[in-house]
Amino acid sequence: MRKTAAVLALLLLSASAQDLLTLGDEFMRLGNWPVAINYFEQALKENPSLGHAFYGKGLSLCELEKFDEGISALAQAVQLEPRNVDYLYVAGVCHEWKGRDSWKQAETYYLRALQLAPNQVQLHHKLGSLYQHEGRCQDAIPEFKKAIAINRDYFVSYNNLGSCWLSLNRPEEAVKLFQEAIAHTEYPGEYHFYHHLGIALLAAGRREESKAAFVVETALTPDFLDAHLNLGNIYLLDRNYERASEEYQEVLFLDPKKADGYFNLGQLYLSIGQTELSKKYFEHYVQLEPDEGKGHYFLGLCHSKLGSQSKAWEELNKSLELGYHPESLRERMQKEKK
Repeated sequence: MRKTAAVLALLLLSASAQDLLTLGDEFMRLGNWPVAINYFEQALKENPSLGHAFYGKGLSLCELEKFDEGISALAQAVQLEPRNVDYLYVAGVCHEWKGRDSWKQAETYYLRALQLAPNQVQLHHKLGSLYQHEGRCQDAIPEFKKAIAINRDYFVSYNNLGSCWLSLNRPEEAVKLFQEAIAHTEYPGEYHFYHHLGIALLAAGRREESKAAFVVETALTPDFLDAHLNLGNIYLLDRNYERASEEYQEVLFLDPKKADGYFNLGQLYLSIGQTELSKKYFEHYVQLEPDEGKGHYFLGLCHSKLGSQSKAWEELNKSLELGYHPESLRERMQKEKK
């Protein structure tokens, strides 16, 4: 082992900047960011004008969440090669990862990259997703549409575009989009298109069709928890409590730490008057999500119904501290005291 390390050390002593760059790329591909950075820095000592070395160093630093250092390195890469689309794109990504205060700079880099590569699908999608995160769906929609127009198989843009239609209260547009996506792909389960179709149909007031879509999604991707949760919610609305319980229990079978499964079961049993059982599920939820006020609210309601007023007030006060405002619980508790 020591002999191998010694030989490698000798090889590195005679390595050219290009050799070091290649090693940096390989370790970057493997996700070994610190080692990659080391090789890129060695390459830069040999040749300070290697834009790709600054690029690799910057990308690796951003992966390590050292955003300021990463952005600085990427800026040097862009300065050396201002028409390199990859450098511009990654500089935008690093600014986006840094946080909301840097999103404007991210947009600038994405737009510069698009001027050089107007038909690059990923750039349109990335700019659209940035606008979407900013709550600018009107600006995001044209970008997602361009991505799909350039490549109909870029399915991730369908989900983002559909989400934008829903946020703008245009569910029928989302329904049409997801139906087109399902018709176009051989593997609709990969992107959960039936699940998203179900959400759109529910928003459009087409509950039975929504239920059918969720059923198909659970058949295609039986391990996808959200589909079971939403299907259970529809059964709950239909007052089909047995089927609703089966879907929620399936969620907990697949993931015993899925808090929403406990919460929904708590709601179900509370609605049919099984308060003691409901309380147990809300207790599980609070254990998993102690900072969610709604859990304390409904646990308090259970205590109130079971006659434990001191525990009920304790949970109520906790929910208020967490920003949840259960006026209805306060009113109900007051009535039950009389």
